[in-house]
Amino acid sequence: MTDTSPDTAPDPTAGADLGAFLDAALDLAAERGWLAVTAGEVTARCGVEARVLGGVGPFRARLLARLIERIDADMTAGLDDDARDPALPVRDRLFEALMARLDVLARRRDGMAAVLRGVPLDPPSALAAIPLLGCSMARVLSAIGESPRPPFGPLKVKGLSWVWLTTLRAWLGDDSPDMAVTMKALDSALARAEEAANSLLPGARRAPPASPPPAQ
Repeated sequence: MTDTSPDTAPDPTAGADLGAFLDAALDLAAERGWLAVTAGEVTARCGVEARVLGGVGPFRARLLARLIERIDADMTAGLDDDARDPALPVRDRLFEALMARLDVLARRRDGMAAVLRGVPLDPPSALAAIPLLGCSMARVLSAIGESPRPPFGPLKVKGLSWVWLTTLRAWLGDDSPDMAVTMKALDSALARAEEAANSLLPGARRAPPASPPPAQ
């Protein structure tokens, strides 16, 4: 049975409790899979009630939203100056931001891998993941100084969502200590997205190299 307990308002003093709840949920996911993560099981582990998540609707969908929000916040806090430097190409800044995001996932790799593998098998979570992904990629764009707003922002969000999902597939199978496979996949996906943007977005195409001066 789907847990749809109406926990409508989080405790405003529950920041530490929320962190403990999310960590316990990831531990449980790592051990038993995403579909085994229930409100009762997580509460039994950490002593925190599921109302700390806030919101309404299926438990795991609300849990997924809080997990993604924490990832976004930790990514933003971990960005270096290069990722925020408007003088650098957007592609370079996105590479820095998405690698920072992967660094956050790597802190609890087993749990996050279980979430990523399990969400497509859980209809409420899968449905929630679609808008959550778009909101998350909009936050990435904002974090590097790019607007996710119309007219072109929504196209950027969709393209970046594809880049992120492509990179995650590589990350799930990458057991190299330096994430070389993942970085290669990310760089390739960003290159393809940049090429698509250059052909689709007005004004995005880079100027061709200047022709050499005529021979004297």
